[in-house]
Amino acid sequence: MYVVGSSLNGFGNNSSDMDLCLMISHKDIDQRTDAVVVLGMIKSALANVAWVREQQLIIAKVPILRIRFTEPFTEITVDLNANNSVAIRNTHLLCYYSSFDWRVRPLVSVVKEWAKRRDMNDANRSTFTSYSLVLMVIHYLQCGANPAVLPSLQELYPKRFNHRTDVRTLNVSIPLEPPATGEWQFSEANTLGELLLGFLEYYAFKFDYVHDAISVRLGSKIERSFVARQRSPYNNSIAQWNCICIEEPFTLSNTAHSVHSQMVFDAIREAFVEGFEELDTNRDLNAFLNAPPIKIGASATLHGEHSPVTSSESTDGDFTRPSFKDAAIASDEESYASHAHPRQERRRLTIIPPEAANACKRLQVQRSQDQDRADQFTKYDEKNSSKWTKEGSDSQIERAMQQQQQTRGRRRKNTARKIQASNCDDASRCGYDTVNATRARANKKSFALGTLSS
Repeated sequence: MYVVGSSLNGFGNNSSDMDLCLMISHKDIDQRTDAVVVLGMIKSALANVAWVREQQLIIAKVPILRIRFTEPFTEITVDLNANNSVAIRNTHLLCYYSSFDWRVRPLVSVVKEWAKRRDMNDANRSTFTSYSLVLMVIHYLQCGANPAVLPSLQELYPKRFNHRTDVRTLNVSIPLEPPATGEWQFSEANTLGELLLGFLEYYAFKFDYVHDAISVRLGSKIERSFVARQRSPYNNSIAQWNCICIEEPFTLSNTAHSVHSQMVFDAIREAFVEGFEELDTNRDLNAFLNAPPIKIGASATLHGEHSPVTSSESTDGDFTRPSFKDAAIASDEESYASHAHPRQERRRLTIIPPEAANACKRLQVQRSQDQDRADQFTKYDEKNSSKWTKEGSDSQIERAMQQQQQTRGRRRKNTARKIQASNCDDASRCGYDTVNATRARANKKSFALGTLSS
């Protein structure tokens, strides 16, 4: 069991959830099937525990089991996932970034608080996840600040932050060796306030969202076409690639795929401009933090309200937290058409990515396959069919059938051994009788010859 996310990486606060990762195998597992089965078993095991108040199994790209507790732990919410090794790796990486320079943690805390108050830190509303905001701050400190505050730790320490390293060997308590002379030069030329102002200016005016993508892995900007080529089969909607690209340091996918609406993204960019102008003019942090929430146009809403994005990530990890609403699911063709036309025509359409519809289809197909396999299993062995229901997973049914085949094979082998042993006993008895008969005839012949000679 690993603690992941903001509870460990240094970017959390008193209201942060606790993210846990249960590693049941050192190899990756299918998050759509095996991980759901594992989390379902844990949910069943905790169903009768007195101090567990509520459980919610959320089916998504990375399924999680959300657990809430009774008194005195009501303020703690645990999000448990199974075998999501990426969350362990990026927690390990961010932990070292947060401790590399004393200005990193407070800067991230201010940015997250500002984004939260302006309704820009909620992936269910098509805005940024906390993980994406942290990567944006780190990227600015790498190549936006002058002089740079952070290096690329993956470039500076390639062996320590290798995506092939066994997660069981990762240890955040081991300090980094000082960089070699000439590799990195520490500088505190900029104050924390100057870095905050520079962060807002960088993303308001300097960053090219059309051509560039954020890469903390390389510590620089990269062509966004490279990140777009890393599309995951779970996140292949065109809507997820038309606004901003933030490269995940290990999987190379886009962590900002939740920002799928152009209208929402325009409002976010306007918030960066307003924040910079407010802070640059008045130099009042309280006024900066107390700015009103962003205003989003009609094209980013559903029936006059903000429509939740159907898939998002957790606070500081590659977890997906969906909000499925059947009424909000648009067809793939409609979503594709909304991005095939100019922006003026896009605004007349409801832009909703097709992940929710695809996820529902996958669940229906999975249930249908489970039903078919359950029926086959019943026909295969009616005696043990009561042990499994149609909710049983494919892997459970296959394992049961393999166990039965192995049991029957052992029975056949035992029967064959018994028959072989029986045949050997019969053959031995037949040989013994033949020898006795031969000896009797020889004795009889010798007796006859002796009689004649006498």
